[in-house]
Amino acid sequence: MSSSLIALSILALALMLHSAYAAEPEAHHAILKHEEYPGKCVIHSPNGKLVVINSDETIRYPGKCAEVYCGRNGWALIYTCPKEYPPTDCVFGDYFDINAPYPDCCARHVDCNSIDSNY
Repeated sequence: MSSSLIALSILALALMLHSAYAAEPEAHHAILKHEEYPGKCVIHSPNGKLVVINSDETIRYPGKCAEVYCGRNGWALIYTCPKEYPPTDCVFGDYFDINAPYPDCCARHVDCNSIDSNY
């Protein structure tokens, strides 16, 4: 087997493994109907105000590290950060910047045996 064929095989295997274990965002279905806003999605912001989202529009979820896609008739998809676990003997700390655009806001500090690191 030629060295270029071996290298190509290794690259293909690496890409398959990466795609199999890459962290994917979580997607949750929700019905966000409101009788005063037919055909739109409505969510409550942390300050109690209603946020109206037009059909086929995507916005950052107010006060959360998430994104909301409004489909038809109040059906929505809410995308949240990938479900990940910290390394062994570590815990997740605060978000670096909870107000950063999604998914950049997902980055968190990791505390490992009193050593703060990035994750």
